[in-house]
Amino acid sequence: MDIQKLPVSEVMNKDALTVTPSTTLMQLIKLMRQTNSHLLPVIDDDNNLLGIVNYRGILNIFRPFSKSVSEIVERMPFVEKMDDENLNLDLSPEMGMLIVVEDIINTKFVAVKDSSTVADARRLMRLHNIDMLPVVSGKRLVGMLSLLDILVYIFKERDIIQK
Repeated sequence: MDIQKLPVSEVMNKDALTVTPSTTLMQLIKLMRQTNSHLLPVIDDDNNLLGIVNYRGILNIFRPFSKSVSEIVERMPFVEKMDDENLNLDLSPEMGMLIVVEDIINTKFVAVKDSSTVADARRLMRLHNIDMLPVVSGKRLVGMLSLLDILVYIFKERDIIQK
């Protein structure tokens, strides 16, 4: 089938790993490490997509002030540029249990409908400079679509890899 007209539902990963708002930071990091996933959808009990969580959200916990404040400060010519990824963090072990996904969820995310075409999804990925999209039917999460999923589909169709 022509990939330009192919629905996302034919290419997406239907077994998407998810977390809930009550997932602890410790559980989240463990899951991300085990699965090598840097982005996970956050769902409620009815499988409705609430947002996404990624490693950036984890890093933002430890920033001394919001990104908008840091951007303003960086524009001031007399202020020394701050290191965005300061890894000299003062952390307590309790943080792993006290911080939950609800504290770091990103509710401003891009998703694609399961009825959208792969071409439309790819345009969204390029527009937003991302390589993975949650796939929804209404508000319900039905899968995840990554750039790798699209490439694998193309490679299978062209007999580069086995179907």
